[in-house]
Formats: sequence, structure tokens, C-alpha cells
Amino acid sequence: MEDCQDNGRSSSDLIVKRMWSRGFIFLCAIVFVVGLVTGPVQMLFPVYAETILKETALFAALLRALPIGLGGISALIGGTLSDRFGRKPAILIGMTGAVVVGGLFTTETPLFIWGILCYEGIASGFKTAGGQTYLISVVPSNRLGVATGLYFINMTVGSAVGSAIAGEVIDRIDYGVFGIGAVVLAGVLFIGACFFLPRLARQPSSNSQRKQGGIWKSTLNIGAYIDLSRRRNMKLLIGLRVFPTYYWGSVNLLMPILIARIAGVKATGYYGAVSLLFAFGCQLAVGRICDAIGHRTPALMANALVTLLAFGVAFFHDSLIALEVFGILGAGAAWGLSTTIPRFINEFTEAHEKGHGVGLTHLAWSTGFLLGYVASGFLINFSVHVPFIVAGIFLIFSTAIAYKLFNDSN
Repeated sequence: MEDCQDNGRSSSDLIVKRMWSRGFIFLCAIVFVVGLVTGPVQMLFPVYAETILKETALFAALLRALPIGLGGISALIGGTLSDRFGRKPAILIGMTGAVVVGGLFTTETPLFIWGILCYEGIASGFKTAGGQTYLISVVPSNRLGVATGLYFINMTVGSAVGSAIAGEVIDRIDYGVFGIGAVVLAGVLFIGACFFLPRLARQPSSNSQRKQGGIWKSTLNIGAYIDLSRRRNMKLLIGLRVFPTYYWGSVNLLMPILIARIAGVKATGYYGAVSLLFAFGCQLAVGRICDAIGHRTPALMANALVTLLAFGVAFFHDSLIALEVFGILGAGAAWGLSTTIPRFINEFTEAHEKGHGVGLTHLAWSTGFLLGYVASGFLINFSVHVPFIVAGIFLIFSTAIAYKLFNDSN
């Protein structure tokens, strides 16, 4: 019995060592700093557009629409390149977007702003494809829930800290100072990642994929994505990304504007920090639950909760306290749902398809975010209630999908 216990401890220690590898630690550090830079820029851009550029919420939505769509398309390319050439190159390409995005707050020229957003959008697809496939490859599958939680937590905490710092810097000085600081910090991170992020061995491809030649087939590999999208489970997973992310696009545009109108940009920055810190706890909890009981039950519960909260915002948007409470809880539920997605990808794809799975689901994420962001910028012209009610309806569909996946596991 003692020998068995010793062997159990050794096995457990081995798993912990594999999870806390140098690659995983550096990956978490990268997403933390990237979140530190990109989180506050994305959070405060609608406020920047309204207060500095003197434009409407619809203008901010349309200006970000194309970059979001480009991010979804580039994730397909990033997923293919990640599977064919390795995870690290895709991550490094993605990190260049964080280097330039701080420049958004240093200019008031719409053409420059649009160019920065487009490039950051393209780079974000590579970052997502490379980062999540690196995560799936470097961590044992039985610890993927906790590791995914920690991966998103580092991104979340980085965004939270960055939002609080941005709110203070912008309130005390101006947007430009924060923007320049963000560019410098992201540049230093990129150089460090080039030297210190370990390169992982590539997964072997199937025989049919080995026969594919030519740069365009290597880059796009549309056939593999079509094959994935025809699978029943992947269709459900795509729906599980599109519908909830419509809500996330809506709140990313509207919550900063609504809170800034009531309490100012400083309060908006702290709202972003608190909501993301709360999401930190939700991600860790959901990750542990996924490793203990599986990912389908947490996905269903998170979907149902965020649906109720969306309707709560719709009917209590005039109150700062209600906005913050429903917004913070909604952020926690939405990020908790995201924590389950890599486990679904890992379940529904083969070893050589992980990058393609991440690319396809990120395209679904971008599609939902784009629809929510643009539609809400238009619908708010009629009433603040309407965009959140529409988001709630979308979430009802996603809850039905999560329930279907839950039933399939029983």
C-alpha cells in the first residue's frame, strides 16, 4: 500500500512538473502583459471615441468592426500555421498587435486609428490560435481545466490592472501618456518572448495533410476547416461561441459608455478592473470544476447565469449600482464559459487539428463579437433596453446548445 501511495505521489508530482513547465509559465507571463496593454485600450476606446474624437457609439462600433472580422479570418490562418510550423511563430506574430495598439491613444486621425485597429485585429487572431494551441500542447489533458483557468486568469488580471492604471493615468494626465507607455512595455515583452519562450515540437499530420503542397494550401487549408465545421459537435461548439459572444460584444461597447456617462472615465477604469478581477475567481473555480466533473455542466450553468444577467442590465441600466453589479457578475459568468472552450476543442479534435479547432472557434467568437458590437451601436439609438434584450435572446439560444451538449454526455 505504501508503494502504491508513493507511486501515486510521484505520478502527481510529475503531472505538476509538466503543467508548470517553463513554456507554460512564460505563456502565462505573455498573456498577462498583453492583457495589461490591450485590455484597457479595448475597454476605453468607446469612451475615447465619444469624449476625445467627439463621435457616437455607432462610429466606435463601425471603426472596430472590420478589425474584429479580420481577427476571425486571421485566426484560421494562424491555426493552420500553428499546426504546420509550430505554436511559437503564431504567438510572436500575434504579439506584434499588442506592440502597436497603444498608439491608438496617441492620435486623433481616423485613418491612423483604423489602421492600428486593423493590424491589431489581424494579429489577435494569430495570438489566440497560437496561444491556445500552445496551451493545449504544453499541459497534460487531465490538468487542462486548471491550466486554462490560469491562462485566462493571467489575461484577465493583466486587463484588470491595466484598466485601473489607465483610468488613473488618463484622469490625471491624458490618453497619450498611457498609449506611449503601452507601446514600450509591449515592445520589451516581444523581445523577451523571442528569446525565452520555448519552441514546442509539432504534432504529426495525417497522410492527406502531408500530401498538401504550396504556400496557399499551407496557409489557408480551407478543406480542413470545412471538414471540421461539418461535424455535429463542432457545429454545436460554433454556436456556443457565436451566441454568447454577441452579448460580450454588446457589453464591451455599451458598459464603458453608460458608466462613463454616469460617473466618468476614472470610474469606468475601476469598473473594468473589478469586473475582470471577479472574473479571475470565476475562471479558477470553473477550471477546477472542469477537471473534477467535466466541462459540460459548467458550460450550461454559466450560459444560464449570463442570460439572466443580460436581461437584468436591460431593465436596470439607469442605476450605476445595478450596471456595476450585473456587469461584474456577467463578466465572471462569460469568462467562466470561455474557460470551458479549450476542453471542448481538445475533446472534439485530433492531435494534428488543435490549431484548426482554435482557429475555427475564434472565427465564431469574432463573428459573434462583431455582430454584438455593431448591432448594439445601432440599436442604442432607439433605446438602451433594446441591445441588451437582443443579447439576452441570443443567450437563450446558446443555453439551449449547452443543454444539448450536457444531455449528450449523459
